[in-house]
Amino acid sequence: MRKIKGQGKLTKLFASKIAAYNKSVFTKYISKGENLKHLCEGLNINQSIHLQVVSFSSTYDFSEQVLSILSFIKYAGQPVSWTVYSDGTHSKTQISLLELSFSFIKVVCIENFESYIGKNINSALLPYKKELIAYAKVVPLGKRMFFYLNFDIAQPTLFIDSDIIFYEKAKFLKPLINENYNGWFLPDSDWGCLDSRYKSLQTPQPYQVNGGMFLINKNLKYLPTGMDFFCSLGNKYEYFSDQNVFHILLLANGFMPFDPRIFVLDSGDQFDIAYSHKVEEMAVRHYTGPVRHKMWQRDWKWHLSL
Repeated sequence: MRKIKGQGKLTKLFASKIAAYNKSVFTKYISKGENLKHLCEGLNINQSIHLQVVSFSSTYDFSEQVLSILSFIKYAGQPVSWTVYSDGTHSKTQISLLELSFSFIKVVCIENFESYIGKNINSALLPYKKELIAYAKVVPLGKRMFFYLNFDIAQPTLFIDSDIIFYEKAKFLKPLINENYNGWFLPDSDWGCLDSRYKSLQTPQPYQVNGGMFLINKNLKYLPTGMDFFCSLGNKYEYFSDQNVFHILLLANGFMPFDPRIFVLDSGDQFDIAYSHKVEEMAVRHYTGPVRHKMWQRDWKWHLSL
């Protein structure tokens, strides 16, 4: 059916209003610890997964972070551990709510980041310490890159953004842990979400890494390929500079793409009321900026099949 001019924008505006309301209801509900505890009990958690999870978020993404955690334990199971790295904006109340509600969660919120880097940097990254500090001072994503690159892969580890929500086919994560690959990444939907200086030297590639989700089974061996590009930027960063570093590093280390049919990164339904993907058909969906309203257009009970 053909749409009238401007219909899509009006539809998105209407859906965004609904989303804002649903998010506010969820935020108010989980602000009481007993409500979040009750919600966790309602998930009927009876499985675990031998996996570490690492995420990066801010106070502004707190509700998304909580929904992401709930969806993971609902569909994938309880992880061995979950480290939430904060950009430094989380309140003490939010940190307490996460750590007291989920026994496996540890929130890392750093006040003096430069001092933290000096004590927690991987020896293989010492040649890039100056550049890493400079990047972290400019944008929060610089902190995310440092945290992720310095996390010890003692066992399979899943790195995700706070706007990643899990669904019924998340059970497919379990067999991937035992596969003989270094890891997997969420493929971007289109070529182009990379640093312009990299794109100017490259032809379009069939699988571009999206920095929002990747599974690492072993510590990365080939760091210089990505870090040398990072240093070549000369402290002049673009929005996708950090994603570009992960793109280079993960491909150089032999990572494989997740199946994009069930590990979804798609903005095709952003101007529609309907969803292009059903809960039972997905393992995850990354609700990036263009479709962030789709995360909250339906309430949390829809996402958690309650």
